[in-house]
Amino acid sequence: MPGGGFVICEYEKVRKGFPYFQGLLTRARANLMAKATADWAPLTFGGMTPEAGQFGESTIMPQLFRDITNTTMTTWHQWFNGTGHQTIMSGANGGNIYEDYKIGIVGLAFLDKAIRVSEIKMQISDKKLPRINVEEAFVYNKPTIVWEDAFILDEETGFDLYAYVLSQGPQSIKLLGVEMNRVPNKLQTSNCGAALA
Repeated sequence: MPGGGFVICEYEKVRKGFPYFQGLLTRARANLMAKATADWAPLTFGGMTPEAGQFGESTIMPQLFRDITNTTMTTWHQWFNGTGHQTIMSGANGGNIYEDYKIGIVGLAFLDKAIRVSEIKMQISDKKLPRINVEEAFVYNKPTIVWEDAFILDEETGFDLYAYVLSQGPQSIKLLGVEMNRVPNKLQTSNCGAALA
């Protein structure tokens, strides 16, 4: 499991001014691909357009998560309806990641000018990660938290993202990373915005 170090930067400058991010994303993708190849054998990697006998790759899909109201997400946008300590994101399958999906998270980005949380913390299965104070991020445009190592969300693994919510209203928080999917048809033939169960 990663050590938990992180850096805060602006979303637009992640790739341009923070080359470590590309290396981190490349390592996360390679590790996730190796895990999927081992766990889903005899399937082989098929990239963005997998064929029969292959597993696919995608960006992280919001439909694999539930929002603060416990509703399956269709976009990264949600409406905070309460303040204080809240679960703002969890796995869509009763708190777990759906079977047939593996996710490598390298960071998260706040896509709004108004940041409605002062702290976040994450839990993956029984591993609780330390709280991160994001108040210093208030001065950034679309602040992004990038971890020093990727976190792997395996299929049927619990995931919760908690926050101390300061005010009610809209908030878009996007998970950054890569996802592998064992059943390509779930992504290729399903309608945009549909659940991915």
